[in-house]
Formats: sequence, structure tokens, C-alpha cells
Amino acid sequence: MDQAQEKKPGLVARIRGFYHEVVVEMKKVTWPTRPELYGATIVVITVCIGMTVVLALADLLFGQLISLLLRL
Repeated sequence: MDQAQEKKPGLVARIRGFYHEVVVEMKKVTWPTRPELYGATIVVITVCIGMTVVLALADLLFGQLISLLLRL
């Protein structure tokens, strides 16, 4: 049989193969420890709060600047 005429595996076989590959890859994952996860979460929350403050200040500054320019 020619390669162009080869039959594809059925849907169930493809799903089963995909599931098997997922299981194999998940076994390779190095999961963070609880303290590492806690530290990373604190960093993310801190950066989000910091960026919120920076963007709020920039918004206030640019808003005041635009108001000043429109009054001229």
C-alpha cells in the first residue's frame, strides 16, 4: 500500500494517543514546591499592585496635562 493510501487511525485511537502523550509529558514536569509557589504568588501580586499605582499616576498626570492644554 502506498503512503498516500494509508488509512488514518480512527478518532478513538487518536484521542487515546493524545491522552497517552499528555500523561507522558506531565510526568516530565517539575512542579514547584509550596514555598516556591507562595513566593512567586507574592511577586505577581506585588508587581500587579505596583503597576496599578504607576498606571494610575500616569493617567492622572496625562489627564491634568491634557486639561491644561485644552484650556489654552
